[in-house]
Amino acid sequence: MDVIARPTTQSTMNTLEGLTKKLAEFSVGLELKAIPATARDNAKISILDCLGVAVLATRQEIGERLITYAKKSAAAGTCTIWGTDVSSSEKDAAFLNGTLAHGLDYDDRNHASTYSLAVALATAETVDTSGAATLEAFIVSREVRAALDSIFAKRSSGIGPGAKGWHSNGILGPIASACAASKIFGFDVQQTTTAIGLAAGSCGALTRDGGTMAKPFRVGHAASTGVMCAQLAGAGFTSDETALEGRYGLLEALGPLPEDILTSLGNSLGREYDLEKAIRVKPFASCTASHSGVEAMLRLVETHSISPADVDVIEADIKPYPLVRAIPKRGFEGRFSLPFCLAHTLVYHRLRPDDFTDDRLREPLMIDLIGAVRHVPDCQSVSVILKSGERFNEMVKSPSDLKGWNQTAAKFLESVAGILPHNQQQRVLESVERLQDIVSIRTLSDGLRAPVS
Repeated sequence: MDVIARPTTQSTMNTLEGLTKKLAEFSVGLELKAIPATARDNAKISILDCLGVAVLATRQEIGERLITYAKKSAAAGTCTIWGTDVSSSEKDAAFLNGTLAHGLDYDDRNHASTYSLAVALATAETVDTSGAATLEAFIVSREVRAALDSIFAKRSSGIGPGAKGWHSNGILGPIASACAASKIFGFDVQQTTTAIGLAAGSCGALTRDGGTMAKPFRVGHAASTGVMCAQLAGAGFTSDETALEGRYGLLEALGPLPEDILTSLGNSLGREYDLEKAIRVKPFASCTASHSGVEAMLRLVETHSISPADVDVIEADIKPYPLVRAIPKRGFEGRFSLPFCLAHTLVYHRLRPDDFTDDRLREPLMIDLIGAVRHVPDCQSVSVILKSGERFNEMVKSPSDLKGWNQTAAKFLESVAGILPHNQQQRVLESVERLQDIVSIRTLSDGLRAPVS
């Protein structure tokens, strides 16, 4: 495959010409009535899941840290910080809610819902717009991100910025977020193009962040950056109109990229909708790369009577990329540690959002079992070998997802239990389900406000 630093062939140049403006035109022109019903329904599933996991995060360590920061340093405003009694400015609300949404790595596997929703809701609250306008902005952001996502599609093959350590959330997130904010603000194509241009040079995120609070921080930063870039565009700032595709633009900076990736960017935007694909709702609050192994271990412990104290070795492909915390030092790092996830599933026959604690990590049996995990590259099974020599094997399969509105609603209710009162839980469920009919977005956002503590 011909790998190039920038688009040099005539066909590539013709395809990429006007890419930045194309994203802006799509953002400005999108109308809810033109979006397929399946995409609208899937958007609501993604929104509900995102809200639930964000609210849940407020009661875990990262949420406690964020709330402390917000009360001390966030700008005053009227925007809701989900699952709390705190309000803030639209920019800081986008940051805080985006970070909370990704704080437990429990949001859907696409991850774009985090900043897309954080921006759409915060800006919608500011101008007190409708649920339909908020849904449009959310879909704009998700689809813009999808139109550029192939930049990171071949990271496992050593191609593109993902293979170098850049993470898509922080690279594409600011651009998608700027489009969402511009949509809510009612910008024209020129203003939206400016916001995209400002966002294109304001991005960054590292795969190395996985398992630390820096990873969800990049999502929150993407959201707040998108809002600020739109605000600046509205104030008359300027930027390059070819910030993505132009010489020395973002695509060249992220390169070299193969021509087939470059020519694919934005091709189906507005004709096909990524949201027509089923939302991959996570059943476990850990990195997607851990889920196949966890499910294999669950099948092992359900099928065989295995005493954890009798285990000598656990063999698996522990996927050092992207599971970068093989031996976690803090409980929350276990979300990016397959050894932790396998050991915990073996001992407790489960992996819940509140299982990733320092106390759990310090348990002697957990320490022993994490140390017993052996990396077998490209291994297609999880194997438990007892001290007696007996061996149990289970093939790994593609990870399973929660399906549809009902299963997502059950996850939402479990996530917000004890944080939001029952009447507010139902209000949020009903508001998201009929989002396109809500006159004021505060019908939804007020339901996300926790009682004053």
